[in-house]
Parts: sequence; C-alpha cells; structure tokens
Amino acid sequence: MIVAPFATAEDGIAREAAMFQAGKPAMLLWQAEDHALVLPSAVARRATLQPYLHETRAAGYQVVPRGTGGGIVPQGPCTLNLAMVLPHGPGFSMEDGYRLICGTLAEALTRFDIDTQTGACPGAFCDGTWNVTVAGRKLAGTAQRVRATPCGRVSLLHAAILMHLPDPGHWAEMCLLHQAAFPSEPTLRPEAHTTIAALMSEAPRHQKSFPGALIRAAEDRLISLTLREEEAA
Repeated sequence: MIVAPFATAEDGIAREAAMFQAGKPAMLLWQAEDHALVLPSAVARRATLQPYLHETRAAGYQVVPRGTGGGIVPQGPCTLNLAMVLPHGPGFSMEDGYRLICGTLAEALTRFDIDTQTGACPGAFCDGTWNVTVAGRKLAGTAQRVRATPCGRVSLLHAAILMHLPDPGHWAEMCLLHQAAFPSEPTLRPEAHTTIAALMSEAPRHQKSFPGALIRAAEDRLISLTLREEEAA
C-alpha cells in the first residue's frame, strides 16, 4: 500500500520521529483515520492557551502536539502527509531542504498539468514562506527539523497536503484555536486554500494516481541526494 494508514495523527507523527531518530534515508506517505488538530509543542504549552485547549478537547476534538514550529494543522482523511529523512553534510541548508520538499510536490503535480508556486498566503492555516500554492491558494504546508549526529546532520522534511477541506466542526475549532494562539495574524479563510479534490475535480481518477506520483518524485530526489552525498564523502 502506497499510503500508510494510521489510526491517529499521533501514530503517524511517532513513526516520523522514529525514522528521524534512525537517521537513514527514508520516506513515508501517510494519512490518519481520526480527525485531529496538530500544533507545535511550544504553542500547546502556553498558559494562555490552556482554557481553549480544554474546551476543544471537552468538545470531543483531538489536539496533538508536534516537534516542529509553525501553526495549527488539520489532520485526518482531509490531509495527506509526506515525510522524508535525509542524512547530509553541512553544505545542505534549511533552504535546500524546503526547496526539495516543495519541488517534490511540484514535480508530482506537473504530471497532472498543475503548476505550483511557493509563498505566504494570508488567511491560510500555518501560513509561511514555504507554502506550496496553486493560483495564489495554499495547497500544502511544509516543515523541517534538523539534528546533528556523529556522522553528520539529518533533516526531517514534512509536507501536509490538503486532499479536501476539514469538516465544518474541525474548521471552526481550528479557527478558534488559531485566533487564541496567534491573535495578531489574519483570520483563517477557507477561500485561501485549495485541495487536491478541487484541482482534480474534472478527472477524479487522477486523485487515486496522485500518491503514486508523489512517491516517485520523492524517490527520485532522495536517491539523487543520497548519491551526491556519497560522492562528496
């Protein structure tokens, strides 16, 4: 199976962490069965946010912390996740990592005649410079962690790709948490986003082909970088 199924987003994040700790070239394409809202651990620990988190959980919504920074991200059937682990030398920068993960998604989508860009998108959840956008709307967010090992540095690259928008209940809860956690940022807007379902609405079969295209693009980049690093060693 191309897409690894996990019961919860917490399970998927744990698998990514295990890959990152192992420090070997690897990739994982995964989706969670249960809906959840994932936010940075540092944000989740804020005292001012605790009442809001308590209310969200009391309403029956899962809230899961993650190790990377950024904002709040919806998980579940609405989101497809790509994780890549890359051992590399000091010449591989954070910008190189973001270009690699964004380029992977861009290559996969060109096979369906969809052109992407990167950049901020006000009104999008977890907004940032390395969003993957289509026609000015956010399709995917990216994140990165880097750690030092005795053999060099290792990066964990992650992309969260919207297959479709979260259900109204999770969207409303995400907006409330976003406003509480980031009061100076713009209000979240559904129209600031696009999805694989919307982009491929005229050819639904392409949606089934997309994960395979994404894996092939990721494999190409992972193999290429691994060979370059071996030659440079």
